[in-house]
Amino acid sequence: MQDQAKLSQLLDLYFEAYQQVTKIMTGLVTWPLTQHKLSLEQFLILRRLTFDKPVTLSDIANQRQVTRSAISRQIKALLAQNYISQEPDPEDRRRLYLHLTSEGAQTEKLVDQAITAHFGAWVQELGTSQVEEMIAQFQLIDQRINQLQTQTDAANLKYHQ
Repeated sequence: MQDQAKLSQLLDLYFEAYQQVTKIMTGLVTWPLTQHKLSLEQFLILRRLTFDKPVTLSDIANQRQVTRSAISRQIKALLAQNYISQEPDPEDRRRLYLHLTSEGAQTEKLVDQAITAHFGAWVQELGTSQVEEMIAQFQLIDQRINQLQTQTDAANLKYHQ
């Protein structure tokens, strides 16, 4: 086990870095999103609908590893803004496919352009290799934490049997 003082120091550094990076990353997307009354989650749904077809609410929930009700709230807001529409599956009318409206496609394009321009400035400043390295580290951390969570869940399941 790690020395308690070192662990505490690492935790403090983590919190500080997390707060600063989160503030910076939020700044990247906040302005373009607020101009179109979108949350980041809603924009990511629009982005998914731009590139993937057909898509259902369940597909998005599974990809994001969140509940269907969490995605349903985002879908309702996008429907209310006329950014998306729903179309029943002819084979199973309970299954609804999500589609971008022309207004949704235009909004996704404008927000994406603004975010891409801002992100491009970061890449220019930091360099492509450093940004790729940072992304690779995020992906590695995500993978390792998911593995740890799976192991913890399995151990807890055995404990309760």
